[in-house]
Amino acid sequence: MMIAAHFYDGRSARLHSVDVNAADGFIVLRGDVERSYAAGATRIAEPFAHAPTVLYFDDGARCEVPGAEPGQALRDALGYRPSRVVRLTDHTWAALLALALLVALLFATVTWGVPALATRIADGLPPSVDRALGETALKALNASGKLEESRLSDQWQAEVRAVLPRVVPADMRVRLLLRNSRFFGPNALALPDGTIIMTDQMVRLIVGPRGSFGEAERAQLAGILAHEIGHVRMRHSTRMLASSSLTAALAASVFGDFSTVAALPAVLLRMSYSRDKETEADEYAIAVMRARGISTLPLADLHDRLAGRKKPDSKQGAWVSEAIRFVASHPVSAERSARLRAAAQAPTNPQ
Repeated sequence: MMIAAHFYDGRSARLHSVDVNAADGFIVLRGDVERSYAAGATRIAEPFAHAPTVLYFDDGARCEVPGAEPGQALRDALGYRPSRVVRLTDHTWAALLALALLVALLFATVTWGVPALATRIADGLPPSVDRALGETALKALNASGKLEESRLSDQWQAEVRAVLPRVVPADMRVRLLLRNSRFFGPNALALPDGTIIMTDQMVRLIVGPRGSFGEAERAQLAGILAHEIGHVRMRHSTRMLASSSLTAALAASVFGDFSTVAALPAVLLRMSYSRDKETEADEYAIAVMRARGISTLPLADLHDRLAGRKKPDSKQGAWVSEAIRFVASHPVSAERSARLRAAAQAPTNPQ
């Protein structure tokens, strides 16, 4: 039985018209080319509906047989039998089960595998990587126009900066930048290199319209700074960037699109920390504040104000209404406020 086919020699894209005959353990080609191949050394590609049957030969050439019936006739002549996997995919239940397992595997990989691997990668990176990431992020922020020079008075800036030494560990280099930002609103963010940016709006929210820097306001500033230092200390930004890179690589391998990898530098500018990382930074801040004799109650009050659980007085209403953006990037919960209040009541461990 002769079957019409297209032959490609593997060295050029030229199509050769041939007739294929399979018999006595050989595949014989007649037409534009004359060749003979051992059937046992020929690989038959997995068949797909409406696709040609493809034979791969051991010299790199291939033969394509168009049409469902001619292709089936050739496969029958060669004794082709679909693999178990192919036979299973013919059953709807098997295909659905395979899809469910794939989704479960991807979910487990993204939920547990990627974060665990990202932590190991980030922990193995030298400090120079954090410095480079921080410098890149700050340049991008400045270029974006989202940050302006601070409009706080020199006295207010001095008051805020005076709080920083109370919470900075001796073995860390931390730089505080005060910036005006209508985009970020009342906020504070930490870059991987130890740069902490606090907005004018955050300072005004804390001190209120009267502009008083009492012990409660200083404790709130100390708590926010210690929280951001906690993010730097535990390299949360670097870990999240590593996680984003791995997730992008996974998506590219699954969907075949590597364009997401090019957007990774922007991750640092729009990231928000997970609940676990926020809790870790909270615990770090609490430990620092207790060690330095700073009460955590004012910080708990600030969290309650930000979450809207306590009605602000009329003079502070405008400031508190702006806190929505801070809550979006630093999720506030009753649990966090309760943790701070419990820390204020706990006895201090003797040194």
